Amino acid sequence: MDMLKKLPRDAQIVLGGCVLYVIFSFLDWQQVSFLSVHAGINEWHGVGIIAALLGIALLVWEGARLLGARIEFGPVTPGLGSVGIALLLLLFTVITFLSHNVARHWPAWVGLLLSIAIAGAALRRARTEGVQVPDLNAIKSEIGERMKTDTGVETTPAAEPQGDAASEPAQPSGAPSSAPQTDT
Repeated sequence: MDMLKKLPRDAQIVLGGCVLYVIFSFLDWQQVSFLSVHAGINEWHGVGIIAALLGIALLVWEGARLLGARIEFGPVTPGLGSVGIALLLLLFTVITFLSHNVARHWPAWVGLLLSIAIAGAALRRARTEGVQVPDLNAIKSEIGERMKTDTGVETTPAAEPQGDAASEPAQPSGAPSSAPQTDT
C-alpha cells in the first residue's frame, strides 16, 4: 500500500480509474424495469467488449509498470504505451456509450467519466515523463507537402473575390441601398 501512496497523483488516478472502470464494466450499462423486475446488459456486449478489454489491458500495463517490469516495443516507451491504450479506451468507451443509448443506466455515465479521467491523467503523466506529443500543425503541413510532391498538384487556399463586391459589405434584403436609384 505504501508503494501506491508514493506514486505520482496521475499514476494513482490511472491505476484507480482502471480498477473502477473494469468493475463498472460488469454493471448494467442499459437497464429496463417493469414493476419489480429488472433486466439489463453490461458493457460486455457489442463494441463494448473492445472497450472493456482495453480497460483490462491498461490495468495490466500499468500494473507491470508499477512492479518495475521493462516494457518496450521498439520505439514505444512505457509512457507512450499508457497514453495510447488510454486514448483507445476513451475512444471505444465513447463509441460504446453512444451505441448503447437505449435505456442507458448510470454505470454508463460513470464509465464514460472514468475513461475521460484516465485518458487525461495518462496524457498528463506522459508529458511529465518526457513523451513528445506530436504537433498537429506540423503534421498538417507535412501531409500537405507530401500531397504536393506525390500528386504534382499544388494546393492553394481559395481565392478572395476581387473588385467592388469584395470591398462593399452585402446589404440585407429589404434594406435601403446607399447607391442612388434612377427612375425609368
